[in-house]
Amino acid sequence: MITKRKRSSDTSADDTGPIKKRRNNNTQPKFYAVRKGRVPGVYSTWTDCQGQIVGYKGAVFKSFPSLSDAQAFVEGHNPQSYPPKNETPKFYAVARGLQTGIFTDWDETSAAIKGSVKPRYKKFPTRAEAVDFIREFGSPEALKAIENEPLVDAVDPKVTIRNRSAEVDEAYKDFVHVYTDGSSRGNGRVGAAAGVGVFFGYNDPKNVSERLAGEPQTNQRAELTAILFALQRVPHNQKILIITDSQYSIKCATVWAAGWKRKNWMTAGGEEVKNQDLVKSIIHEISLREQAGGLTSFKWVKGHSDSPGNQAADRLAVNGSNMPKVAC
Repeated sequence: MITKRKRSSDTSADDTGPIKKRRNNNTQPKFYAVRKGRVPGVYSTWTDCQGQIVGYKGAVFKSFPSLSDAQAFVEGHNPQSYPPKNETPKFYAVARGLQTGIFTDWDETSAAIKGSVKPRYKKFPTRAEAVDFIREFGSPEALKAIENEPLVDAVDPKVTIRNRSAEVDEAYKDFVHVYTDGSSRGNGRVGAAAGVGVFFGYNDPKNVSERLAGEPQTNQRAELTAILFALQRVPHNQKILIITDSQYSIKCATVWAAGWKRKNWMTAGGEEVKNQDLVKSIIHEISLREQAGGLTSFKWVKGHSDSPGNQAADRLAVNGSNMPKVAC
């Protein structure tokens, strides 16, 4: 060990199952910082680092090109890690594994998937592509980890995304503004209870606070249902701005749906698209609005931020999750 702690990007490691070794031609020195492991500190070799993280549940580690950055990471800071000069950046997206997230180093990636049953991961030249991969194939934990990643505007000009503050600018002054949110107690587990929240304004009769119908009772289905309810409550000839903290839902409606439709609602991995019933209904509502001369826009706001509208929608969703189960 060098002096302080070891390496990670955010990874939980377990020593089972073979991992393909990749040739590393990089001659630049690396410092492996282990924030959480058997003996936290900074290590000069990957082998030494592995000894502290493999089999250690919840290990947190990351590699850095400088000792000072590695030491800072061990102490709880998060210095930005950059690829060595003249090296093409690589982003490894781990959608399913012992540790999920986006990594910039293969050693970190291998530790994140080693021992995992059917891990799902892929290398990309840009971080944005890695984020999209996780949003399409990621586990609930993986999606949670990237929920604050920025979005780019959708290609379709009729369905736009805006990643700005909660304040609505002049461009949307003639739109109906509605906040949507979903909540799921025990998300992803047996017995989960999800709720739907739609907020048009205080004491507005169009507001929604109810238990999610059907199964599974997931946060993603609750978020999508909230958007669908919002679209259904505004006449199609009107412009609507849906403000949500669910980047997954926005991507479903504005980016992924077109590709899924071309592939008969199958993913690149040959699996049926999850929640396609809700996504199809949302796309249908957007199409009806367009035909009637209206417009559908989306705006992302950070969850649990200082946005009163988002907070109100969240309260409505949480309240809905506490309601009795809906009989189908």
